[in-house]
Amino acid sequence: MRHKLWLSLLAFAALNGCASMDKSQCLTADWRTIGFEDGASGKPETEISRYRQDCADHGVSPDLNAYRLGHRAGSENFCTQRNGFNVGLRGASYQGSCPANLAEQFLSGYQDGQQLYGLQQAVNNARSAIDRQHRQIKNVEKQIAIHTELLVADGLVRDERIRLLNEIEALKAEHYDLINLLPELEWQLQNSEQQLQQGEQQFNAYR
Repeated sequence: MRHKLWLSLLAFAALNGCASMDKSQCLTADWRTIGFEDGASGKPETEISRYRQDCADHGVSPDLNAYRLGHRAGSENFCTQRNGFNVGLRGASYQGSCPANLAEQFLSGYQDGQQLYGLQQAVNNARSAIDRQHRQIKNVEKQIAIHTELLVADGLVRDERIRLLNEIEALKAEHYDLINLLPELEWQLQNSEQQLQQGEQQFNAYR
């Protein structure tokens, strides 16, 4: 029951960031379990300093040895090469929580995951750039249509028609430039997709 209670409390704390421990939690804390959960979620061992500060207000000192034992056991679950890859692939940060004997294997996977994450982001960015370009093209086409309708409206004086004609020519030039940039953006997307495909093949062993 106590274990389930602490899992709930830790989940709540994770969601609320700086949530503090009250007196009852400090008095009934299973510090080994707390350390295990922190280690398994990639939090550094220094996380206990926050608990120490919270519980000091209630006259309670955390069991540092129990916390460290739990954290070390939890870290063995977190600090694997495969999990490092998954953390990097999510674009999540590494808080330096792994002990020295486990850090190398975790970081090896983490760097591979970061590399694949970067390739995914490059594809997303290339697609976004093409989408923006198409929106700009449509917006300019809309402006050309509006100006063209105004041009044939009744009651315009000569200077107004000249101004509208000049604006239409400028919009057409902008439209031409926007259209001409599309092939380069599409090439960038194609190139990014090819690199992503190669990256997925390279890191297929993690799947």
